[in-house]
Amino acid sequence: MIKTMKHLFGAMKNNSRTLTLSVSLLAAALLFIPSCKKTESVPHNPYEDIVRGDTTSFGIPLDSLNITYIHKKILAPTCAVPGCHVGNFEPDFRTPQSSFSTMVYAAVKKNNPANPFKYRVIPNDTNGSLLYERLTNCCFINQNDRMPQDSIGVPLSNANLNLIASWIMHGARDIFGNTMAQPDAEPVVSPLYVAISTNFQTIYSATRLDSVVYNPFVVPLSVTSFLVGIKASDDLTSMFNLKYNQLKISAKEDDFSNATSYTAAYTTFGTDSYLVATVLPSLLPANDTLFMRYYVNDGRHTNNTEYPRTETEFYYKRFWSFIRK
Repeated sequence: MIKTMKHLFGAMKNNSRTLTLSVSLLAAALLFIPSCKKTESVPHNPYEDIVRGDTTSFGIPLDSLNITYIHKKILAPTCAVPGCHVGNFEPDFRTPQSSFSTMVYAAVKKNNPANPFKYRVIPNDTNGSLLYERLTNCCFINQNDRMPQDSIGVPLSNANLNLIASWIMHGARDIFGNTMAQPDAEPVVSPLYVAISTNFQTIYSATRLDSVVYNPFVVPLSVTSFLVGIKASDDLTSMFNLKYNQLKISAKEDDFSNATSYTAAYTTFGTDSYLVATVLPSLLPANDTLFMRYYVNDGRHTNNTEYPRTETEFYYKRFWSFIRK
């Protein structure tokens, strides 16, 4: 028993020496590890110093008042619901992007009989914006047709109406906070026209060679003058104020460099109106197809609008032609 005790004591003594050596080595190693310093405070965030000017009537920072916010707060939960504005018809309120593109300066397709609205949303103009009218007018076309229609005739809350009004009056901003400039398209020349005698008794454009609708119309050789009436429209300029207005006639289908030109003027016939040019066919070749093109400008574009163009389908170019025989 005594021998066993001595053996255990000796083992403990040896282990103690080993432990002491391990502790000494650990302490030496710690001398090479940099001491930890106290963590510094978080650096100042300069964005906290930005003063977000709130110029809206209900506490929304101006730089947050964009289509993304409008879509999240109103359009998505109220309008982009099954059976409503989910891409089946415009406006399309499925996303902020589709909402913006089908509202801001988007042409109106359903107007009331007076045709007072041109765009669904006009930046900075609630009175001219169809969207605001549909949300606030109980009877735009029919009784109780105020939007949204899931609650027939029941308007949005005043807070939401104020939000829509604030968005429009602060520029109807896109997802980046930018205001869209008003589009300015070139004039559009109608594919249709009328060629009539100067006494309005004969419609030459109604009589086509071989009775084919897109063939040249026929002008008798005895005719010394006739009228060509054309319709043109522009997104910002009335037909009355369109400029240049030249009807050109050439014996070559796609070469009008040496064409004969006739100036057209705005003319009213009863309740209708045209840009009318007086053509003198006796100065043009007989028994040959003569092609017409119309050139017009809205006063804001460098190049004149041309119709038909070289790339226009052949049957339209032939429809815009005549033959003297």
